[in-house]
Amino acid sequence: MKNLSIMPSGGAPSGVAGDVKSVPSITVYKFGKAISVKSSDITCLEGVGNYTFVYTRHEKHLVSKCLKEVQDELSSDFLRIHKSYSINARHIASRWPDYIHLSCGKVIPIARRRVRETHEILGRMALSA
Repeated sequence: MKNLSIMPSGGAPSGVAGDVKSVPSITVYKFGKAISVKSSDITCLEGVGNYTFVYTRHEKHLVSKCLKEVQDELSSDFLRIHKSYSINARHIASRWPDYIHLSCGKVIPIARRRVRETHEILGRMALSA
């Protein structure tokens, strides 16, 4: 009987030379064409009902999934700071007590009940960087 091993979704066993780590991404549609947007390119997510706007530095895409679903597909760099907003911590330009200014120019409010938690998490992230 042969020894069978389970392969990662990339097709090659992990640890093999040249193995490229997959970067989390989300598929969006632009003019009917599917485009994959990497999580590192996304500055923030804005939830509107069962839809989510995905913002990059220069573009805005609409995805027909709720904010939580989109955030779960992407990396842990995303921080939920408001009922309708999740930001990519790598794109913060400046922090203020009740809002965050992103590198794309967008200003995102921090929910009153999430202010302390948000600043604590961002402080820990800054120390570990």
